[in-house]
Amino acid sequence: MAVTELVPAATTPQAWAVPRMGSLANLVKQPTNLVAQSAPGTVRVAVRAIGLNFADVFCVLGLYAAFGTSGNPVPGLEFAGVIEADGEGWKKGQRVYGTTRFGAYTTHLDADPRYLRPIPEAWSFEQAAAYPVQTITAFYALHHLGVLQPGATVLLQSAAGGVGLQALRILAATPDVKVLGIVGNPKKIDLLTKMFPGQKRWRFVSREAGTTLSEQIKSFLTAQQSSGFDLILDSVMGPAFKPSYDALNPCGRYVIFGSASLAPSTISLSPMTVGFYNPMNVVRMITLAYKFLTRPKIDPLVLVADNKNIMGYNLIWLYDKLQLLTDMYSDLNKLNLEPPHVGHVFDFDDLPKALAYFQTGQTVGKVVVTVP
Repeated sequence: MAVTELVPAATTPQAWAVPRMGSLANLVKQPTNLVAQSAPGTVRVAVRAIGLNFADVFCVLGLYAAFGTSGNPVPGLEFAGVIEADGEGWKKGQRVYGTTRFGAYTTHLDADPRYLRPIPEAWSFEQAAAYPVQTITAFYALHHLGVLQPGATVLLQSAAGGVGLQALRILAATPDVKVLGIVGNPKKIDLLTKMFPGQKRWRFVSREAGTTLSEQIKSFLTAQQSSGFDLILDSVMGPAFKPSYDALNPCGRYVIFGSASLAPSTISLSPMTVGFYNPMNVVRMITLAYKFLTRPKIDPLVLVADNKNIMGYNLIWLYDKLQLLTDMYSDLNKLNLEPPHVGHVFDFDDLPKALAYFQTGQTVGKVVVTVP
């Protein structure tokens, strides 16, 4: 992908805000309240690309507690752009990417300079915006929670997603790991096989392949002569949880960092689009309620008896762990990973459409929005 040219960004700061939670249709593009000079201790960034994440969907639907509901909050966790003025150790014109505790759905941002990083010369703005959230998520889950070791047997749900692809790149840098990657669409298997050639101890399978996940797991473990998985990364949950947990080795670690099976694919939670306004929405609401009520549950005493570990992980709570984030960026730099795979690009004016497409779960790699 070619590096985006340093063309002038939008001059009137605008952002996509959520004045009322419950539906993607409630996203509103409006002027921001940025003043001429950046706030003290911050640096003004002209945003050129925004990375989308599942957390954004939950924010708009009002299902993300850390986001808040007062005022007109602006979603978005990651961005890439250009420094607009010298300050806080940065120079005007420098290309940077970074993270923010919400607020990235905007054309201009007063960013905390501690959370900015220079964009590698060969990377585009789109690739840079796709990097921080997924890569930090994957690295923290694999190394800090999962304590990944050479020779480990790993199960990875949603292997073709943004986090999944970055996790695979990190796993590829670990000697002798055996990986079973699960995808939701069999068409994604060919892509993964081409992206990671020569991995003879890796296998990619689809949840729609006509066999149960238990059968696929058993076949993989038998072929690898493994007793079970040492590490499982799960962003899906739902029916996949039990067969995965059952295949976890004693002392194994099950890391949960999402629940895509509970994320509505097209549903609106806004009262104005429920009931007689949209009968199909009622069906979807009932389905979602059923999934929630039948979601996986486990007795803590079973964990003791099985000697297994289950860990939950939400990246937003790492935001204040600045030294940890700095250390992880340093460790990742040593891996010299390729730039992230950007599978889908939308214009800033089409951000709601981008988020709706992302919500379907049919994407491969990262969905990115570009700012003119």
